[in-house]
Amino acid sequence: MSEGAPKKEERRKFQAIKGTRDLLPPETALWNRVEQTAHEVFATFGFGEIRVPIFEPTELFARSIGQDTDVVSKEMYSFEDRDETSVSLRPEATASVCRAYIEHGMQQLPQAVKLYYMGPMFRRERPQKGRYRQFYQIGAEVLGGSDAPAIDAEVIEMVMTFFDRLELQGVQLDINSIGCRECRHRRSSLRRVRRALRGRKAPARNARGDLPRELAARPRAGLLHANDL
Repeated sequence: MSEGAPKKEERRKFQAIKGTRDLLPPETALWNRVEQTAHEVFATFGFGEIRVPIFEPTELFARSIGQDTDVVSKEMYSFEDRDETSVSLRPEATASVCRAYIEHGMQQLPQAVKLYYMGPMFRRERPQKGRYRQFYQIGAEVLGGSDAPAIDAEVIEMVMTFFDRLELQGVQLDINSIGCRECRHRRSSLRRVRRALRGRKAPARNARGDLPRELAARPRAGLLHANDL
């Protein structure tokens, strides 16, 4: 080959993007079984399937999840569309389900409206074992109607029935709480204070790096619990 002849272009070896993976047989057969079982069990409890878009206006997630959360500020895959609007791959589906409920006038239907979904979600987290940037969720939402504890109990029973049908071993149900109304109000007040303090100069520390005693003695927001539940 003469020196003037163009060099042959090297072939690039394409691989799955970091944080994603391919699902291959026979693993896909297991996925199909899980999804089919979800369809059957959720339908038994009166839930209907909803399929929402993989991407939505970025503002939808910013409003529902919170502009200052790590999900919105650091983990979402957002880009500018050709009409210069900002859109994002969905990091979760609750916001999209609520948007569809309002957009299609489902509040006019007999309440409560019980919906379930399944599909891929996207978050740019640091890849690690068992955690991917494209991951899959099966979820359920109950919209409208009363906020009765019986609704939560029904969803819990449905999920446990789903796990039982899959014959999962070692499943343990732990029930948590977001606290009573008074505790939620206290946490909301603390969040407002924290937002107001953002951007202020950090308190001075002594030579050992300790905070002043009056600041160090204050309780942290994460230590508040509803002790009366």
